[in-house]
Amino acid sequence: MKILFSVVVLKGIGGIESSLLNILNNLCCDTGYVIDLCVIGNYISPTTVIPGNVHVIQGNRILEYACSELKDLKKNKSRSQIIMAVLVKCLKKAIGYKRILNFCLKSMKNKEKYDVAISFSNDKFNGEYIGGSDDYILRCCDAQRKIAWIHNDARQHGMTKEICLAHYKDFDYVVNVSEGCKKIFDEIVPEYKGKSKVVTNTLNLMGIEKRKSGTSPYKSNGKINLLTVARMDNQQKRIDRVLDCCRKFKEEKINNVFWTVVGDGPDFEMLKKQAAQFELDDYLVFVGRKSNAIPYMQYADLFVQTSDYEAYSMVLIEALSVGCPCICTNYESAHNIIENDVNGWLVEKTSEAIYEKIRETIERMDSVKAMKKDCINSCIKLNRMALDSFEQLIKE
Repeated sequence: MKILFSVVVLKGIGGIESSLLNILNNLCCDTGYVIDLCVIGNYISPTTVIPGNVHVIQGNRILEYACSELKDLKKNKSRSQIIMAVLVKCLKKAIGYKRILNFCLKSMKNKEKYDVAISFSNDKFNGEYIGGSDDYILRCCDAQRKIAWIHNDARQHGMTKEICLAHYKDFDYVVNVSEGCKKIFDEIVPEYKGKSKVVTNTLNLMGIEKRKSGTSPYKSNGKINLLTVARMDNQQKRIDRVLDCCRKFKEEKINNVFWTVVGDGPDFEMLKKQAAQFELDDYLVFVGRKSNAIPYMQYADLFVQTSDYEAYSMVLIEALSVGCPCICTNYESAHNIIENDVNGWLVEKTSEAIYEKIRETIERMDSVKAMKKDCINSCIKLNRMALDSFEQLIKE
C-alpha cells in the first residue's frame, strides 16, 4: 500500500508532530507500506527525526518563509534568505496567507499515484487562516482515498457548518482524535457524520524506550518533582494555574515540591516574567523547548496537565508510557485516558482543584509510586486500540 502524508511544517515540538512520527515509525515496521511525506512549508527542525525509509517530498520555499517563525529560520538560513523571509511575511500581511498558498500550490503537483493520501495537520479558520495541508491533498495529488485529520475541538479552530460543508466535501473521511472531538464535529456538520471517524493518537513505544535516560534531568534536591510538558499557549494550556499552585505552595510553606515546565510558545516569556515577579525560583522553573522530554517524564513523581481543552493528549499518554501517574483537568477526552486511582486523577479546571489534588497526592507518595505498572499497562492498551483503528481506517 502506498500512502502519502502531508503536514505544513515540522517544528520539532508539539503533539501533532509527535503523533505523526509515531504513526510513521509504526508503519515503517511493516514492509507492506510505501510511505511519502510532503512537508509543504519545507521547514523541518534539526531535532526532528523522520524514519529513514520515509521518502520526504520537499515543499515550497515561499511557504517556508510564510509559515515558519523567524527565530527558527535564523538558526540555519543565510542573511539573504532571512531578508527574503521578512519580505514574504510583509507580503503575507498585505495580501493574506491564502493568496500566497494558492500561488504556491500551482507548482506543487505530485505526479505519483497513492492508495491513501492523508492531510495530517488540520487547517484553522479562527482569525487569520492557517494551514494548507488539506489543500495540498485535495488539489495536488492523486489518491484512491483522501483523509483529513482534525487534532482538536473543531470549534476552537473556527470551523462552522458552512466551512466544514465546503472544506471537507471531497475528503472520503474526516478523522477526529477522540470521541469527544468527533461528537463536536458531528454536531457542527451532521451531514458528514457518515465520513467522520475516530483514530486516537499513537505512540512509538520502542522509540520511547530508546529515548529514556540513565540519569535524571532533575537536580538531586530530595523534593517531589512535578512536571508539565506543554506548548506555552496559555489560552489553551492554562500554565497560569501552575503559577497559582506554586504561589499557594509558597504561602503554605510546603517546601518539598518542585515544578518543572518543559515547552516553548507565544506566552513563554510572559509566564517566565510572572514567575520571577512572584519570586517562585524555589518552586518552579521553565526550561524551554526540549527535543526529548521523555527523561523528564521518566524521573518525575507526578505529571500535571492544567489545560482547559485538549483533543487527545500526546504528552499525557507519553507520561503514562514511562510509568508516571498523572493529575489532569477533566476536559472531555481526558476520561478516555485517565482512570481515577489507577493511572492518575481527574480534577476540575481550577487552580484550587489542581492544588488540592497535588497536596493530597504528595502526602501518600508510596501508594502513588505503586501505580507505575498500571500506568504502563493502560498506555499499552490505549496504543494497541489506536493502531488497530488506524489500520482499519486506511484499509476500508
